Amino acid sequence: MSSHIPLPKEKHSQTKLFVTLSALRSKKKEAQRCIETHPFNYRCTVISKTADLRQKVLEHIGPYYRVKLKPSDLISPDFIRGYIQTSTVVALSIDERIDTGDVLAIDGQGILVLSLCKDTYEVLGLVGEQAMFPLQPNARHIVRIDLKANTMDPTKKHYQRIKSRFEAALDREMEFVIGRYDRDTGRSLNLDIPGATVCEPAVEEFHMQDIWMPETSRLFDIQAGARKDDEWSQLATDVFEWIGMASSGPHGLLSAAGASTKIAAAAAAAVVRDTCTYSVPEPRTRESFSSVSVSGLLSAGAIRRLADELGGDGSPNAADTILCVWGHEDAPVSWASSEHNFLISGENMYAQIRRPSCNQCVIFQACGPWDTFS
Repeated sequence: MSSHIPLPKEKHSQTKLFVTLSALRSKKKEAQRCIETHPFNYRCTVISKTADLRQKVLEHIGPYYRVKLKPSDLISPDFIRGYIQTSTVVALSIDERIDTGDVLAIDGQGILVLSLCKDTYEVLGLVGEQAMFPLQPNARHIVRIDLKANTMDPTKKHYQRIKSRFEAALDREMEFVIGRYDRDTGRSLNLDIPGATVCEPAVEEFHMQDIWMPETSRLFDIQAGARKDDEWSQLATDVFEWIGMASSGPHGLLSAAGASTKIAAAAAAAVVRDTCTYSVPEPRTRESFSSVSVSGLLSAGAIRRLADELGGDGSPNAADTILCVWGHEDAPVSWASSEHNFLISGENMYAQIRRPSCNQCVIFQACGPWDTFS
């Protein structure tokens, strides 16, 4: 039974957009934490003037796996000892939607998160907490299990109870995407599970010339932490919209700019020009850049290392880099274990404009109405 509760239009919350101006090498590490605390990443687009951008991206982003497992396999001693205790593991079940079914995930910190419908939760019999979303009381519950805890020793009664309840209530195969990554570098590691299929991330590459983009200097012409005025906020919104357009391919920007690109035919551009209503706002400037997108299950650690490398590890001579990362809409958590669900969208995404020349970064974080991140 679906746990999605339609709300009256006047009670629909709005999608939230948070914008932060931060020093790249700040003690708070806001740019780094935005990336590292967001485990379920589906697509990453990098926009830069850096040479050999595709090669640099693929040096960091590696394969992941698809496999059918019983939930009890995720708490087996071999899985915990062999993978959870030795590496970063991110896993997400993909055969049911978070607003209508049961979703299981491992969040990269060794926490197994179960987002369960009412019926499944009652049969499972483990202690959880009522989900914030949907709004109907007791329609959905969240159970969290720390796979790194000493109580997950197979000889402990705590572990034995969890195992017996999994076998009673979740005794079915579910399809998962799983990534196993090096804790320091974020690079993909081998996952030796019978039946697992290796998946390479899909890659798209565009080279765009003389494309209009909003003038971003004004975003950085304010001291980090200072109060932003309405004009600054509107510019930030315009830039974020442009990043979304640029990250989805060149065609919308072609229609807005009337510019050329190496990969688009004139006829295709003409069709898009007739249908796209987007216009790059003033003030704006013409720029040429490359865009590389990878899609799949992407390591947060690898994205962070990629961003650092493209930024010259803080070198003031490094070129600007724009990151745009989309989260899985059916993930049960977003940033820093914030509860996530699906209402009118399952949006949880972020973008960063990293400018090493002034040691600054503009961070955009967007999430749908049913997300506790704030």
